[in-house]
Amino acid sequence: MLTRCLNAVLVALLAFAPLCACEGNSPLERHADRFLREGGHGLLGQTGEVQNLTFPDADGMVHVVVKNVEGDVRIRGTHKNGADTGPTTVRLRPHSTGGSGPEVTRQLDNMKWNAEMKPQLDGSRILEVTIATDDPTAWFVKCEIEVDTPRLGRVNVTTTHGRVLIVDNHGGVHVTTTGGDVRMLTPWPITEPCSIDDKDGDVEWIVRGESSGAFDCETIGGSMHVFARYGRWIATDKRNDHNSLASTLNGGTNPIVIRVTDGDIYIATVENPHDTGTFIRP
Repeated sequence: MLTRCLNAVLVALLAFAPLCACEGNSPLERHADRFLREGGHGLLGQTGEVQNLTFPDADGMVHVVVKNVEGDVRIRGTHKNGADTGPTTVRLRPHSTGGSGPEVTRQLDNMKWNAEMKPQLDGSRILEVTIATDDPTAWFVKCEIEVDTPRLGRVNVTTTHGRVLIVDNHGGVHVTTTGGDVRMLTPWPITEPCSIDDKDGDVEWIVRGESSGAFDCETIGGSMHVFARYGRWIATDKRNDHNSLASTLNGGTNPIVIRVTDGDIYIATVENPHDTGTFIRP
């Protein structure tokens, strides 16, 4: 009986895997992704107390700053059909990726978290989320962070051993992580500075053709891929090769700096980033 139950769970996880791998923004993809991750952690590790937080709506953009000890970070703008109002929600899920028992429970319970929404003078707000631990032996304890806000502005994320997904942001992004892919996809033109530093993961930067920037991108142990469907690209620097890119988009001077070790870089300027497809590159 136990074997049959485990087989059924395995089949379900495998069936959802293609949807989860894409980390898209549709409700189906998001629920499938969560099902796979939480199901896997339930079988192989342990989950701590989940925190679901809600911040009331207010005028202005919401800029997000995340400092995570370890784990995945997903930040999404929820602007749909012209309705850019609604609360900002935060979900914090501490979990372990190896082992379970009283010691892991203690480590999960001792994780420290803080989430604050701070008003700014220009009418915007900054959501700050911080996860930390004082236990030097908590090697397999992480925290998964999900943020949904209707008017997502700039994003700053620092984490380790985690993937980072940023969708529908209106401003620049600054990301530092290891051991996970980084994907930024937005239908809003990006004209602000961006920086991404990743080790052991791929980076995707997908924007509209009206965006701008001065690109300084390099990967060690990976490949550089550019899909310039829209916008005016100038890439004549002699340094350009299979693993580096020095160029400008639409004459922009805002720096777009991407550094990757043991991973590929994909840059795409398209008419509508959400039409690039879930399972394939643009």
